[in-house]
Amino acid sequence: MPGKDSQLAQRQKIVEAAIDLYVDDRANFTTANLAKKTRIKKVEILRLFPSRGAILKYFYPLCVMRYKAMAAEIEGYTDWPVEEKLANFAYAMFDLLQEQREFVEEHFVDEIFRASGTSAFQREAEVLFAEILAGTCASEHLAAFFAKEYMHVIRFWIADDSIDSERTTALVDKIAAFVGQAMRSNELFYTGGDLLKYLIANNVVKVPFGKSFITRAMGWMR
Repeated sequence: MPGKDSQLAQRQKIVEAAIDLYVDDRANFTTANLAKKTRIKKVEILRLFPSRGAILKYFYPLCVMRYKAMAAEIEGYTDWPVEEKLANFAYAMFDLLQEQREFVEEHFVDEIFRASGTSAFQREAEVLFAEILAGTCASEHLAAFFAKEYMHVIRFWIADDSIDSERTTALVDKIAAFVGQAMRSNELFYTGGDLLKYLIANNVVKVPFGKSFITRAMGWMR
């Protein structure tokens, strides 16, 4: 039986080939063509993934797994403050998603963002946020909340037509700064107000992240 790393590499190979077929011509996106393209037997592909849709959706949690591997190689990463880890994750994920930008633009909103239930992508992000927030107040609640709201950030990035995604960069910077201040309980409302005004002005989410976060955080800390 292949090791964990080799199996992950095989999954990544299948996912990347599947996306190529999907973007080029969806009619040709079949398990048979995928087997030909990857030189992996159909039975092995079906052992790893229950359906073609599952292959495509695996791209997103795979990006989180790739980020974890990257972060593990960064010297001193464990000593970084929470806000620096959050910002690093967001920017690295944009780079990873950018590798398949055309696919993400076509697929994410309908298949991940609007999907019923919690996606594997959101669950994987929640695990990562829990690791980043470990030891902080109400870390489990925050991790689940951040993972859910992170889906809105991805959607915002997809729709961002500013030069070099400047609006998304500003959004991430403000969220990271706000969370960092909130974790230390200093200047919480000042920083939160700045974030809230930005979210409302740019119509990021229907229920602004800053307002929702403050309300929930106060409840968790009681």
